[in-house]
Amino acid sequence: MSNQPAILLAAPHRLLFLVGSANLGLTATWWLIQLTSLHFGGPRLPQGDLPAALLHGPMMLYLVFPPFMLGFLLTVFPRWMGQSDLGPRQFGPVAMLQAAGALAAHAGLWSGTDPLLLAGFGIVAAGWALAITALGRVAAIHRRSGKPANWHAVSALVALFCGLIGLITSIWSLSASNSVLWALGNQIGLSGFLLPLFLTVAHRMVPFFAGSVVQDYVRWRPDWLLAALWVLLGARLAGAWFEQSIAAVLADCGLFILTAAMAWKWWPRSAAPGLLKALIWGFAWAPVGFGLSALAAAGFELGRAPLHALTIGFAGSLLIAMVTRVTQGHSGQQLAMTGAAWLAFGAIQLASLLRIGAALQLENGAALVGAALVLAFGLLPWLLRNALTYVRKRSDGRPG
Repeated sequence: MSNQPAILLAAPHRLLFLVGSANLGLTATWWLIQLTSLHFGGPRLPQGDLPAALLHGPMMLYLVFPPFMLGFLLTVFPRWMGQSDLGPRQFGPVAMLQAAGALAAHAGLWSGTDPLLLAGFGIVAAGWALAITALGRVAAIHRRSGKPANWHAVSALVALFCGLIGLITSIWSLSASNSVLWALGNQIGLSGFLLPLFLTVAHRMVPFFAGSVVQDYVRWRPDWLLAALWVLLGARLAGAWFEQSIAAVLADCGLFILTAAMAWKWWPRSAAPGLLKALIWGFAWAPVGFGLSALAAAGFELGRAPLHALTIGFAGSLLIAMVTRVTQGHSGQQLAMTGAAWLAFGAIQLASLLRIGAALQLENGAALVGAALVLAFGLLPWLLRNALTYVRKRSDGRPG
């Protein structure tokens, strides 16, 4: 593991996935300590003026998920459009700003120093903007080539731009203690960034991967589906922001129908490897989450159950499967779910069920702490195994 700086910049995903792994482990542990202290007493972490409950959403949306998604997109974007891989000059500044921002944000979070936490978010935003610029250049070259439009790239760029707007809104809201802007930042982060980006990547990745490993598999990923998902997600965001329950119900019903159809069409009808099964099983949380959201918008008292079905269940499950696939494939290892990956995937499922159960029991403290405990410790072996992979050379001796 010598010459680690060079190794970490040998491929776009290495440093960014390492940052994401550290963010996920530290944030899950911080939230477990906060919940345990609140519901059962015990040691309390230093607290600034910003309540932990207000920080939890922005931390997950804008600190935990983005490094993974940026590492993935900086790796696959040129490949989607038949271009050469990006070099350290393109992805290096993005990764280093994400790392510096994460370091500052966690130092502020764990010490209760709000200005340091917000400064960390600001540095992350700068890295985010650089990533959009680098990916935008790839898309611009593709457009000038005269080749057909790559709608997955367009969709991913729009989601990243929305996410940057949401992050800036969240920084503004936390700086000004503005609850209205805080809610808007979270809503943009969920319906404008996280959900459309995972749906876009799944639309591209699942049929492609399944077609390569499942006999007689028919790949189904029409372009109109991406457009329909964006229209419905936009309506979902508008319905939530303007408190138009009818629009929210219709949007969530539409998303339930579309994602259920996607899961049905993508489901392999013959033997499939575990990695594909994890992708499909994780995706099956999408119609569950949107179905619960439709019921909640219609007036059923479900608390935060729909939110966590989509964030922990859907996004969390896909994160485990997607990161495992990239980590294994780009380190020269077998393209398969490892034991640590299955443990993490199982922990996500159990944590989702416990968190949904807590919401249905008016935020039951024992269930909340149980979900956080399962998540923090269930992910740990997977995070540590992956972290060691990112700081080592490929096992097959190839560059990258």
